[in-house]
Amino acid sequence: MTFSLPLVRGLLLGCLAVAPTSVLAQEPSRLMRPGQLDVHAEGGLSFIPPSFEAGASTDVGVVGLGPGTLSVGAQLGLRQCLLACALSGVLAQERISTRDVHVLGRLGFHFTWPGKSQGTVDLQVVLLGGVMEARILRDAPEFRYEGRGRGLAFGLGVGGNYFLSPRFFVGCEARLRFASGLYDLSLARGSYVFTPEDRQWVRLGLGTVLFAGVRLF
Repeated sequence: MTFSLPLVRGLLLGCLAVAPTSVLAQEPSRLMRPGQLDVHAEGGLSFIPPSFEAGASTDVGVVGLGPGTLSVGAQLGLRQCLLACALSGVLAQERISTRDVHVLGRLGFHFTWPGKSQGTVDLQVVLLGGVMEARILRDAPEFRYEGRGRGLAFGLGVGGNYFLSPRFFVGCEARLRFASGLYDLSLARGSYVFTPEDRQWVRLGLGTVLFAGVRLF
């Protein structure tokens, strides 16, 4: 029994017509493309030192680069020291509170992992750089003073987005940051002589933030 070429061609076309679309076409990649904009609200914990962090960030795809996309963006965040400050204050019989506000630029590279996950996951590595304002409050029985100061901040982040739909996603990002500067201190009560160590501040942070966001355009 022989089959003519037109008959074989017709059978193939018929199979393609009734095949499920999930077989014929893979789910589109969630890799950020040039011109796309991601906006996320975030919150999390820093482990060094133990502190809570909240903020928002945004990334926009700029240009394709090899297997991924180069992006730029901005990040605004607030970090409040928790356990470490409370514990040190109890041991010294005083209240110590530190709070940091940072505004950082983001330069990222987005890519996907080969396989089925590329239809739901957008991974990224990002460099951070900008300004941090550090604040301190120290309240002891003999004195009380406050201080604030600004300095340059740098960091590195690694994370990814998991898409729940074509636009909405959740994700996480591990961040390592460093910042340093000088406090402008003011004595509010009592008598205290400020030392160079009191005026110098250093922030070395390692933590993870969770976020929810939306991809625009």
